[in-house]
Amino acid sequence: MTGPTQALAGQARRRGEVCVVLAARAGEGLLQRCVDSVRAQVPAGSSVACVEPRTASVNDALARLAPADVVILTEPCRVTAGWLERLREAALGDTNTATASALADTGTELALCTENLGAEKAQPGEDDLARLADGLAARTLALRPRLSRIVGPCVYVRREAIELVGPLDEELDLRAALEIDFAQRCLLSGLAHVAADDVVVQRLAPDAHPAAGAPTGPDRLAPQLLERYPYLSASPPLGESGVLAYALQVARGAGSRLWVTLDARALDGAVTGTQVHIVELIRALAATGQLRLRLLVREHRIDPQTLELLRSLPETELLAEDSIDERTPPSTVFHRPQQAFAPEDVELAVRLGERIVLSQLDLIAYRNPGYFADADAWAAYRRASRHGMSAAERVVVFSDHTRRELIGDALVEDERIRIVAPGLDHPTITPPRRPSALAQPAGEADGAEGDLRGFLLCLGTDFRHKNRVFALALLAALRERHGWNGSLVLAGTHIPHGSSRELEQAMLEEHPSLREAVIELGAISEQEKAWLMDRAAAVVYPSVYEGFGLVPFEAALSGVPCLFAAQSSLAESASQNTATILPWDPQRSADAAHALLCDPAARERHLRPLTAVATGLTWRATANAMVGLYREAAAAPVRDAATLSRDAVERERRLTAEHQVVVERLIGEREHAQRMYDELNAEVGFGLSLIGPHGSLPDGLQRALLAISAKPRLSRALYGACAGAFLGARTIGHTIRRRPR
Repeated sequence: MTGPTQALAGQARRRGEVCVVLAARAGEGLLQRCVDSVRAQVPAGSSVACVEPRTASVNDALARLAPADVVILTEPCRVTAGWLERLREAALGDTNTATASALADTGTELALCTENLGAEKAQPGEDDLARLADGLAARTLALRPRLSRIVGPCVYVRREAIELVGPLDEELDLRAALEIDFAQRCLLSGLAHVAADDVVVQRLAPDAHPAAGAPTGPDRLAPQLLERYPYLSASPPLGESGVLAYALQVARGAGSRLWVTLDARALDGAVTGTQVHIVELIRALAATGQLRLRLLVREHRIDPQTLELLRSLPETELLAEDSIDERTPPSTVFHRPQQAFAPEDVELAVRLGERIVLSQLDLIAYRNPGYFADADAWAAYRRASRHGMSAAERVVVFSDHTRRELIGDALVEDERIRIVAPGLDHPTITPPRRPSALAQPAGEADGAEGDLRGFLLCLGTDFRHKNRVFALALLAALRERHGWNGSLVLAGTHIPHGSSRELEQAMLEEHPSLREAVIELGAISEQEKAWLMDRAAAVVYPSVYEGFGLVPFEAALSGVPCLFAAQSSLAESASQNTATILPWDPQRSADAAHALLCDPAARERHLRPLTAVATGLTWRATANAMVGLYREAAAAPVRDAATLSRDAVERERRLTAEHQVVVERLIGEREHAQRMYDELNAEVGFGLSLIGPHGSLPDGLQRALLAISAKPRLSRALYGACAGAFLGARTIGHTIRRRPR
């Protein structure tokens, strides 16, 4: 192997020449493989020197190689044809560029392979490097994104930067001296660092340094670095903009396993409704084998059975919300599978994802102030919704109806919207169960399950737009016009704001004969829902507005007709001739509904097209569409609006934190003042009411008494006489009051 003295003692260097310095601690074989690879891919006569992996040794090499530029390898690496030319081109792309950091195959912040390669790849082969290099050459955009620091193990350092800011600090170890201290001195002097996103090197000893990039967390930096650069305590991101994430994802291509964080905090408590769809989406995504999934959860609030399921999924990790700190790395994509309800939702998305995907299920809450405690709460929700949709590279909707709404309100551009319908083929985990709130009906064993006159089932929360009042009107019309003697079961959660409960009560008061035919169960589980669906004569779903409207299709898969109106998304997803409700005429709707309740042929004609649509709604198709969408988002060009939205979210977070500090301080000051008053009152007693600006004694008299109090002999005599006079007067007053009249 070429020794340091031999390599550095050759001919005089010229400005503009490039030399390579290998400063690594590794086995002799790995070092030789690195030198052989580098020598084979640099111009003839170029210097390739090996030095001790110490800062002083590298400084000595930099001085001996002046005035040439230097490529520093802090690990043994294998390179490919043209690597040095492209690295040099990246470093010389701008007069103010100080360094260019190459991409690596794995294990760094600029890695092409983000997944763990495993023990079988501990000694990577030449074929692996050739595959990576060929793929990179075909995909790279050569964007040369700016970096906030240097990232090893392969760095091009321009001589002008060394001459401007000086050599490496020999008080620090090599990685900290190069990747942090030298990098910051360059930045503070007006120079820049870039990533050479068209150059990749292969680390020959990936286990030697699990993360080749220098540690940047405040608890990992040397104290002198935090003292010199206090802004590093905030752990600034590696990329100065979203261009780095964009460049890396393009460079990685579609063949790599994409790292996606999915917000699964909605899986609190029992799994029902929306939660079922989130669980099944997670299961389907894990089954694709194309993702590295990280699930954001509140573990202590998840149903144990669901938690066990999540932990068993392949290539899936759980991230507890309360464990997030400045060291938690962002994944390539963050997906929130429902709209943002609060600024904190958007803040977490920005914090945990380089790119964001947001599912906007509908716009009912965005449009309806009645679903919030007050106007401020509604405004905050709308603001969070806009921030989330603005920051997202892709916005997922269930239907074209919602897509048109987003475009019509100028909330999202059409090119960022993707329609992905949910699946319906999720398995039944546990058998159906009778609702605990439902009494055992008399004669159920006599064939109630097959009786088409049994009951109507109205599913859904009592949001006003769910229109449960119309279900009551429909029941009344069926009884009055057709003598139908069935009942109506209302099953769904009561909500605190925007509920239709008062309207329902008014309807029942207007039609007292309906009371005995209406059963309200409140919230039910998925197992209880399945039990009811199996026994219902029909499902009634009179919703005015839906982002998709799964209930008619779920009912069809159970062989149960559904009474619904062709409203919003259901006007496009379900055939017109399957919509039984005529908005909003209960009499005519009752006539159409009665045919489904009594005529098996009409029932079959109704179920056939709905079942055909329902069977096409598979979670496999949903997951494949989502994976493609994640890759689109990861490789989407950076938008000004997304950057501004992220800045706005960060500003709101800081303002909220500062406001909380002020509030806590004011509360503390008030409590302190109250304690002082209580202590003074305990010491002075009722005399406190005599003094002070609002005391009963005039200000002049208070001053006179204070002056007298300064003379003890006079004040004792005067105060004693006053006290004696007061006691005498009080005794006389008591005597007069007791004298008989």
